[in-house]
Amino acid sequence: MAISLKEISSFASNTVFQTLGGRYEACAFSREIWQEMGALGLLGITVAEEYGGSGGTALEFATSLREFTRAGCDLGLTLSWITHLALCVKSIESFGTDGQKEKYIPRLVTGEWVGAAAVSEPDTGAHPGGMQTTATEAGTGFTLTGTKLYITDGPVADLLVVMAVTGEDAQGHKELTAFLLESSAPGFQAERMDLNFLATSPHGEMTFDGVELGPDAMLGRRGEGHSTYSKAAFARERSLIVAAFPGLFDAAAQAARERLVAMKGTFDLKGQAAYEWVHHLSALEAYRRLSESLVDEALNNPQRWRDSIDLLIYLGISYARWSSWIADFAEGQKLGPSFPLDIMLSDMKLVAVGEGLLLKQGLKRFIA
Repeated sequence: MAISLKEISSFASNTVFQTLGGRYEACAFSREIWQEMGALGLLGITVAEEYGGSGGTALEFATSLREFTRAGCDLGLTLSWITHLALCVKSIESFGTDGQKEKYIPRLVTGEWVGAAAVSEPDTGAHPGGMQTTATEAGTGFTLTGTKLYITDGPVADLLVVMAVTGEDAQGHKELTAFLLESSAPGFQAERMDLNFLATSPHGEMTFDGVELGPDAMLGRRGEGHSTYSKAAFARERSLIVAAFPGLFDAAAQAARERLVAMKGTFDLKGQAAYEWVHHLSALEAYRRLSESLVDEALNNPQRWRDSIDLLIYLGISYARWSSWIADFAEGQKLGPSFPLDIMLSDMKLVAVGEGLLLKQGLKRFIA
């Protein structure tokens, strides 16, 4: 990896953190910062050097994410980075043709383009059985029709990996196939959705109204969109998000500490408050080590990653408890609204979303 953690920290604490308040208030995604991230090698940190990437390892990506989030306090931009690389760029590198790799990856890793993935749909989320977006054969290609919701970076994406139904398999299950779609294609439209958090990472609703897909748009083989692309991509995404959160937690704790010292002149906690502070801060080290092992498996051995689902469930539930604790601490100590703690506490709503998804898996695994 060409860039050091010290350089990442410097970039995040200056360029990212110093503009965070304004960007968050304006709900703005910064193309300028995005291109600077590309120039530093962050957007292609694990991509092979032959395609313009940095050739870094999974562990280097995990530690870079954590430091970027800790120093920049911008979970939204971090999520955009994860989505771009884990769901779009690495999928093209893993399953794309030589032509697709040569055409798209260099533009994505430099920050010229933003990549995203369009999977989730109304009423069904990312569940393959409920997907309604279809790609119907038309001539030598396909015609894409349907709607996608809550797509990270959807309103600003230049290239999308779109999951669509292309028929049924021999067992009568929906056949899902992944396609590459440039956002400039006629019939495609994206509108921003207000999440009330993650303001620097735009989420959108997408409609595909008879979008024409050429014969070279298919990513991987027909019918393997879920079994090959989706499973591997979301293993990467979820593990990388888990790796980034200890950085945000660390930054939130530091911001709370500084705020308390500014108000009271000391950080001399007593009794239960002191016990809880020590407990939750020491847990961060465990979170860091566990999340790094998940990232390594997700990027290097997705099948083994699936055997670690218990660890992911544990971290998701533990993170939810951690975020509740820091919010209760801020309220109990009467810290009041203060930058950047207020932004980080707002963005921690993502923890609750993740906890809900993982809890469903846990219920199926351990109870139902």
